[in-house]
Amino acid sequence: MTSQAEFFDSYADKWDSLERDDICELLDRVVRESGIEPGMDILDVGTGTGVIIPCLLQSTNNNCNIRAIDISKEMLRVAASKVSSDKVSFELADIEDFDCADASFDAVICNAVYPHFSDKAHVLKRAWSLLRPEGIIVISHPTGRDAVNQVHSETDSVVSEDRAPCIDEMKRMLSAAGFSDISATDEPEFYLAHARKRQ
Repeated sequence: MTSQAEFFDSYADKWDSLERDDICELLDRVVRESGIEPGMDILDVGTGTGVIIPCLLQSTNNNCNIRAIDISKEMLRVAASKVSSDKVSFELADIEDFDCADASFDAVICNAVYPHFSDKAHVLKRAWSLLRPEGIIVISHPTGRDAVNQVHSETDSVVSEDRAPCIDEMKRMLSAAGFSDISATDEPEFYLAHARKRQ
């Protein structure tokens, strides 16, 4: 069976053409409602083609540092080709076994990637350890939970069983991982959960 990395490698060059026309507007909303602020060190998990990076740079007036990771080298290649900022670095890595010092980031963003994690609870706990005190975690799917779950279920591929959890389950998992100030929105075409690491 094709691995997740191979699956996303195969879509890298056409991925952006599959995005919605209003994706930038939706991603701006994700960034705006999540509490991203200038000066933050941000981990962009599963960056894909880097679609959220311009929104992060714009919202902080280029005053942030973004470390973008993904398991797909081809997705990273496309993402890097679109960004010319010394505020952004790209790395082939998997959050589930990410080698990085604890308390390295002010924000961990999982945009359009959370359904693909094999151990979702572990990812949240890893994010908690990577965050500094008062840091935030962001889980988003700008197309909405139902839409992404349907797309995955209709594919005959390695992602066919990948699902975004309902909001109540997402809140429960965030709380179990140690997060506070949990906020969640599940609209037909917009899914966002964010929370803060309190000490």
